[in-house]
Amino acid sequence: MVILTIALVSMAELMAITLRMQMMGRNETSAVRLAQSKIDEIVAVNFTDATVAVGGSLAADVTAYNDTPVAGYHRRWLIEAIAGETRVRTLTVRIIPTINDRRTNAQVELVTIIRDP
Repeated sequence: MVILTIALVSMAELMAITLRMQMMGRNETSAVRLAQSKIDEIVAVNFTDATVAVGGSLAADVTAYNDTPVAGYHRRWLIEAIAGETRVRTLTVRIIPTINDRRTNAQVELVTIIRDP
């Protein structure tokens, strides 16, 4: 009976850990999708559009460079000019979870280079 009890308690703990890891994976996938959707949105416009102007911040909210795409996540982006290049810029998108618990990952950040079509 003791051996069976120890085995069942161990299995229950393993199931709890597995569930937590699955939720962390799902939340990270959601965050990466949110970052990628902002990258796709910005890549689709010309540099003459105000949404692609150099600016923004990853540390603080700057008007027109942050939003809350879905509940539980805040998104900030930074567009930087590349020295000597007029048709190429660096885009960094950071997804910040607004709920911090054991099922939520830390911030997710994607960096890419965008160019004027």
